[in-house]
Amino acid sequence: MSDGESDDGSGEDGETFLGGGPKLEGVNYEAPWLEARAAAVDLNTVLAALGLQGVDLVRAQAGWSDDGQGVVFLKGTPSGARKLRAVLDRMTARDPDDSGSGV
Repeated sequence: MSDGESDDGSGEDGETFLGGGPKLEGVNYEAPWLEARAAAVDLNTVLAALGLQGVDLVRAQAGWSDDGQGVVFLKGTPSGARKLRAVLDRMTARDPDDSGSGV
């Protein structure tokens, strides 16, 4: 992990790491970030099970928007992005109830 963050999201000093963008005074970023972090941990478990590691790395990372909403970013290698696309293409091709909504 980068920026001093461990797999569980705590910093090297044991305090919670709030990775994101600039912070505005008076906005609570911690609770939304913790929710985004939990979602990112869950997603990273699935991404690893899909083999999106090593040269095919794709990882979810928690952050926040300017207004304090939690967000989850996906970061990865070009090879990983192509592999994730292929997995998603196969999944959508198998869905008999797909109405073409794109969701």
